[in-house]
Parts: sequence; C-alpha cells; structure tokens
Amino acid sequence: MKRLFLFIFAASTAYAQTPGTASVRGVVKDPAGITIAAADVTVDNAQTGLHRRTTTDAAGVFTFADLPLTGGYRLRIAKAGFATAEQRPLQLRGGETATIATTLRPVGVNADITVYGTAEGVRSDSPELGLRLDAAAVQRTPVIGRKITSLPLLHAAVRPARGTGDLFLNNTLFVVNGGGRRQTTYEIDSGTGDDAWGRQTIFTNVPLAAIQEFTVLTNAFSAEYGRTTGAAINLVTQSGTNAFHSDVLALYRPQSLQANAPVTDVKAGDELRQLSGMFSGPLVADRTHFLLAGEYNDQARQSRITSPLQPGTFTGVYHQWLGLVRLDQEIGDSNHAMLRGTFDRFSDTNPQDAVGGLNLPSAARTFKRRTAGLQLSDTATLSNAVVNDARVQWQSGSPITQFTPADPSTQYVRPGVSTEGESRSANLFNHQLQFADTASYAAGSNFVRFGGDVIRSHSGGNGQEFGAPFVLGQFTFKTAIPVATPTSALTINDVARYTQGFGNVTYTANDTIWSLFAQDDWHVRPSLTINAGLRYDRQTLTDDTNNLAPRLGFAWNLGPRTVVRGGYGIYYSQIRTNIVAGWAPNGPQGFFTFTAAPGQLGFPTSLQPLPAFPAGAVLPPRDVTIRPGRAAYYSQFFDVSKLRFYPDKLLNPRTQQETIGFEREIFAQWFLSTDLVYAHTTGIDRNLDANAPSVFVRTQPGQTRSAAAADATRPIAPIGNGYRRLLVTVNQGEAKYKGAQFNLRRTFRDRYGLLLSYTWSHTTNNVEPDAPGGDPNDVNLLGAEWADSLLDQRHRGVLSGWLRAPFEIVIGGVASAASARPFNAITGADNNGDTANADRPVIDGQVVARNAFRGSSIFSVDLFAERQFGPVSVRGEVFNVTNHTNVFGRNGVYGNDPAGTPLPTFGAPVGGVASVEPPREFQLSLRWRY
Repeated sequence: MKRLFLFIFAASTAYAQTPGTASVRGVVKDPAGITIAAADVTVDNAQTGLHRRTTTDAAGVFTFADLPLTGGYRLRIAKAGFATAEQRPLQLRGGETATIATTLRPVGVNADITVYGTAEGVRSDSPELGLRLDAAAVQRTPVIGRKITSLPLLHAAVRPARGTGDLFLNNTLFVVNGGGRRQTTYEIDSGTGDDAWGRQTIFTNVPLAAIQEFTVLTNAFSAEYGRTTGAAINLVTQSGTNAFHSDVLALYRPQSLQANAPVTDVKAGDELRQLSGMFSGPLVADRTHFLLAGEYNDQARQSRITSPLQPGTFTGVYHQWLGLVRLDQEIGDSNHAMLRGTFDRFSDTNPQDAVGGLNLPSAARTFKRRTAGLQLSDTATLSNAVVNDARVQWQSGSPITQFTPADPSTQYVRPGVSTEGESRSANLFNHQLQFADTASYAAGSNFVRFGGDVIRSHSGGNGQEFGAPFVLGQFTFKTAIPVATPTSALTINDVARYTQGFGNVTYTANDTIWSLFAQDDWHVRPSLTINAGLRYDRQTLTDDTNNLAPRLGFAWNLGPRTVVRGGYGIYYSQIRTNIVAGWAPNGPQGFFTFTAAPGQLGFPTSLQPLPAFPAGAVLPPRDVTIRPGRAAYYSQFFDVSKLRFYPDKLLNPRTQQETIGFEREIFAQWFLSTDLVYAHTTGIDRNLDANAPSVFVRTQPGQTRSAAAADATRPIAPIGNGYRRLLVTVNQGEAKYKGAQFNLRRTFRDRYGLLLSYTWSHTTNNVEPDAPGGDPNDVNLLGAEWADSLLDQRHRGVLSGWLRAPFEIVIGGVASAASARPFNAITGADNNGDTANADRPVIDGQVVARNAFRGSSIFSVDLFAERQFGPVSVRGEVFNVTNHTNVFGRNGVYGNDPAGTPLPTFGAPVGGVASVEPPREFQLSLRWRY
C-alpha cells in the first residue's frame, strides 16, 4: 500500500491545488495543430529528487498536480518521430496552475513552447489578486525585528491597523481592503493558521528563515477559501533538499543609536537581540528530507512615566522562542507525505506600554502566550488525472492569552497624578483539531477540485481578554489632594469612590466550523480560463445555516504577456469564539462590579479590599451583554419583550467582492497591473443597548440630559439589583470599500528587483469592525453613524527594491507614504444620559459626523546595505531614516463647552507604542550560510 493515509473528509480553506503546492497543465500539438496523444511527459526537481511521469490523453492534455514549491522543475515531452521538447527552469507559485502550450516538431527542429503562469510571468489561471514574495525577496526586504506579519504592508492595499487594539501580541496588525483586522485568514502549508478563539493574528509564528513563499492575496477568489472578508495570507515553508544547507543570523538593535521617542521627544530605548537559524538536508537522498528552524528574541523596551510621583522610564522585557521542524517523505512515485511541527512562546512584562504615562510600575502586568501546532499531510497521486491531498492538524494555545499582575494588589487611582497597583488577571486557552481533504481531478479542459474541512475548537478559561474585574478593589481619590502628597500618606477619608469586582469570571466555549466546496477551472482554450466555484460554510456558534458562497471569474491571456481578469465572489466571515466571553462573564450570571461612595452601605472603612460582597448592600443597576436567540433563558432575569429590539439569530457577516483588471509584461521581466476592487460587507456583529433611553436630540453645544431623566425612558427601568444597559450582539454593522490597485514590479533576479505599489481607496462603515469603541452617539439614531472608516486612507504607496552595487554590495529598502487617517471626536461627557460616553460634539447646529477629523500623513523610509564575504554577510538596516513622526492615535476629547470651543488638547498626538510608529532605529546583523 503506497498511500500513507487518505482522508476523504472535507477540504481546507485553500485555493488552486492547495495553497502550499502548484500544478502544471499543458496541451501538446503537432505543427498542423493536431493534438498528440500518448506523448511521454516528465517533471523532475534536481534539488529534491522528485520525479513524476504521465502521458497526454486523447486531447493532448497532461496535468501534474500538487507539486511542492522548493526548487525548480524541468519539464520534458517526448514522442516517437518528434524532437524531444524541454523547458527549464520552471519556478512555480503556490496555488497556481502553470499552463504549457507545446508544438512538437520533427527530429532536429526545436519545439515551440509557450509558458503561462510561472513565477517569472503574469498570473494566467485566476482573477486572484495579490503580492508574492519568494525566499530571496523576503530575505532582501528590511523588516524591523524580522516579523513576518510586517511583510503584507509591502502591498499598498494593506493598511496598518495600529491603534485598534491587541498590540500586546507583538505582531503587526493590518487590514486588507475594507475588512477588519481580525478578518484576514492565514494558510501555512495548506493548513489553517487561524486562531478560531480570537482571530487576532497568525496562530503560531514561523521563523523568517523557514519561509519558501509568502503571498498576500487581496482577494482570495477560489471557493476553497472562506471564513474571511476575502483576504488571505498564504505562507509556504521550505522543505529540505538533497544538499545540506544552513542559515544562521545574529541581529542586534542598539539602544544608543536610536532617536528620541515620538511625541514626548525623550530618550526611550528599544534594544533587541535576536538569534535565528535554519538547517536542512537529506536523511535519504531523493526520498526523505528535513528542515529545522528556530529563533530567539530578547528585547528591552522603555516607556516614559510622566507621573509627578515617580517620573522616569520603565523597561519592559520581551522574550520569544520560535521553532519549526519539517519532514518530507516521498513514498514511491505516487505519494508525498509532510510532517510539520511549530511552536511560539513569548512573555512581555510591559505589553502595549501598560506602564507609562501616569501608570506606575506597581500597575504592571506580564503577558504570556504559548502556542504550538502539528500538521501531517499526504499528497496521493491516484492516477494521471486524480490527486488527493489530505491533512490533519492540531493547534494549541495554552495560554492563548494570559495577563498576570506583577504584584497582585489593590489599585489606587489619583486622577491626573498616578495609577498604582493591579489585580486584574486572565488565563485563556484554545485547542483546535482540523481534518481536511482536497481532491483534484483533471478531465480534458477542466481542472476540478472539491472537498472540505472541519475544525473543532475548545476554548475558555479564567477572565477576559483584557482581564477580569478588580478582585482586590480600586480606590479613586479626590482631586483636591496636593500632588506632592505620597499615596502612602492618604487615608479612607481621601477616597471619592470605591469599586470591586465579584462573581464568576470563567467560561468555556466549544465551536465546530466546517465547509464544503467545489471549484472548476475550465480551460476553454490555452488563453482563456473560466473559474466557477461554490462553497458552503457552517459555524455552530452562530444560527446561520444558509451560507452558500458562489464564485465566478475569468482569466483571459492576450498572448503570454498580458492577462485580463475579473471575478465576483461571496464570503462569510467566522464569528470569533471569544465572543462568548461577552455573553458569559459579562452576562447576568457572570461577574459584577460593586461601587460605593463615602457614606453608602458597603463603603470600606480602610484602604483594604472587601473580604466579600457587603451583606445587605444593594447592587446598582448593572450593564450586561446578552446573546441573540435566547429569549426563554434571559426571561428569568428581565422581560425580554420590553426591549427595543432582540434578534432571534446570530449570523455570520457576509461580503460580496467584485474585481476587474489586467496585468501585462511591458518589458522583459517588468510587469504592470491595475485592478478595481469593490467590496460590501453586511451583518457585521456589534453590541447595541436594547434597553437604551429615548432619543435626545442636541442642536447646541453643552446640552445634557441627566442619567436619571434618561433612565426614566428606558423600556426596563433600572433598579437596585437590576439592569441598566442590556447590550445585545446584533448583525447591524455594514461596510463598503472601493479601491484601485496599481502595481509595477520587476521580477527579483540576481542584479536588482523592484515593486511599486499604489492604492487609492475609500472605506465607509457604520461601525468599525474588530475595533474598540463601537458605541454609537445615540442608539436611536444609527443612520447618523455612517461615515469614513477609522482606518480609511485614501492614498497609500509603497516602493520596495534592491540593487547589486559594485564591490558585491547589495543596497535596497522600503519607502511608504499614506494620507491621514480619520479620528473620532467625543465631548468627554455623557450628554444623553445613556452612560455610554460616546457622545459627539455639536458643531454648526448638529452633532458632528463619526470620524469627522483627520490626523497627519504617514511617511517612512527604511534602508539596508549588505556585503558578502564568502559564506558570511554583514548587513546594516535603518528604519524611519527621516525620523518622521507617524501618529495613529490622537486625543479625541473635544470638550463640552457651551460656547462650542474645543479643548486645547483636542487632536493632539497620543504617545506610546500603541499610537505612534517607532522613531529612527538601526539593526545590525551577521549572517552565515552554506
């Protein structure tokens, strides 16, 4: 039995053969244009020893599916009475079918071979749009910290999402087209790289040295792709070859060479030491190959403390370990098996500058994340026409998110002076098991793929993503206390308010996500491919059962140098599993926060937390979050029928995407492409107060309605031990994206390479997907919420490239420029009394639009120079050469002045790693390869 295993189960979210492999398809004719049957066709890969053989069918067609990407291929076509045709090298691209049109001629006369769709040419088989980087291009790109999640930003249709949360993950956050930052799907060697629990970034990072191919797909067109708004990152790792190779790199980012921190203009160092390496080779030549890769990061990053009680700097320490092992096994001539294991673990003692500004070191928390994955796959060539790719993958995050206070203690808040102490914690996990199968069938001019996949996710833990309540309490002091008074000298008589959390902060969530798909790439003729597919997605966490996603597109080759392409597709996005944290710990039976002022029952007698909930105390009306479709359950707590709205279903967001464009090789190895993209997403999940007070229309600055007056208009009156805000998860979000993408690239060769990417786009929505601060100005006036997206950048351009200069010096870099992003304005007061504090100011007689103000443009230049000395190379990199202050976060508090005058601090840049890009920084590296 040659086959290692065969799961005819369901197929992974993949495109073409699978994202980690490629195919070659061709037609063979004689000089008269008559197809040649029974011609002998072989492909060989000298680096890995792979050899496959087939014959042309009655229509002269041959197909090789699921070819690994490592190494280049030689194609040979032989037929008695004709000269043998040969094409080399064929460098294939992941997920693409290269098309070979061959005319065999008599012995002694060279054959005519036309090649479509290899790494050297235009994409010829699909309307898929994106940017491909091979291993050489990845290594030549200056990437700060060598983070693979920074590579997508080389495409101008990808925009940084800094300022929208989760920077503590130490990954670069981004959005593609008009989607949210959680919407891009990751594929690693044809298996999913998504974290179903939070979908915040790649589940397990991969060392940069292990990458064979990195592709950013701005429209993942094939029906094999799903659970996304249409964008995907396809990452293929290297396999070993018949020769031993090693690649060891030591990197240092010195603190002494850095510029001052943006905004504050003070010295705040960021020192990094990194050691990475890769070693690969054969265990058995032509049969068994291995690859080992690892990376270690030791980073010390300072933040500025501005509190008058303890001014200075705080040094956060970041440690990360990455590892990857891959084994490839050829089993006979018809099976290729791959086993890949990965792990990623890190800790950060100052995530997202939690210590800094007015937060003192006693408020520090350590963030930890430990993830690992194991994937086993088998590609079985069942016949000349049928190939099956089966995969099983286990992924574990234990923890997927963990916050631990440095010294669990009561928190003391002195407004405008300091925050000391911390007791919030979290410890969350996620375990995923995936089975997937993709079957490919070549029948004449049709290349059909079908299959599906299933993922079982089990997640939960203690606390929430950003921590549970203050279990040891929080004291907020009066503002009249002299600043110079030390906190240790304060007493209970100086306290204005006390808060402490009680109740259940644990939850678990089980979710099954499965899909079925069928995709047919119909080669009407060698120059024209029609792509048709249908996909079905189902997620048991939601109530959506009709998620049918058709795809229809074409790729028309006007000769081997020009392709016109277009497509239409529907995509359904996965609802992240950690939404359960909003329904369970934040629900009626979850935790609650007790708040008391001096003189009220339960107010402490000293600066110590309460041992238990005060006997006889009345809990103030609570804010809770509830799940759709559970009216019978929630009716035991309140009268659901009185709510202004309550949906009976939770749905998956739905995206329709349309593209049209072309790509042309304008000169030898110079490619120009332009594409128009339109995307419309409906059903975006958000939380809205179904117990909101009646509308309060403001036409003058400073108008307010008291909370008591607002509460009197709520459908369910807030009472002691009752509820005030009843936040319901609804599918009422909507977003639209219009974009024009222009890309000019020069294929990376030995002398130089270049990519110029520019995108004009406009993104509008009525809620920001996957970003905090989603409360509307007034829940009764949602129509007024439609506005530019917080991440809208009308213009973004990126120029990247490299050049081999004299004396064996290689120079290059990346320059990016983008127009300003919007920011939102709020009064800083609860004008309408709904307790949401999302009220926007009145300007010129009406409430100003959402995200109505713009910040400043973004500009950065990163350069590198490298010199090779035999197997050793020395490289220097400088990031943000001009030290341009790139601000993403701004003070949005406009003020509530009755005269309408904004605060002097309105629109001012907000400092810190979450809001500002780094200043000028240097990286030095030493690399040894053989």
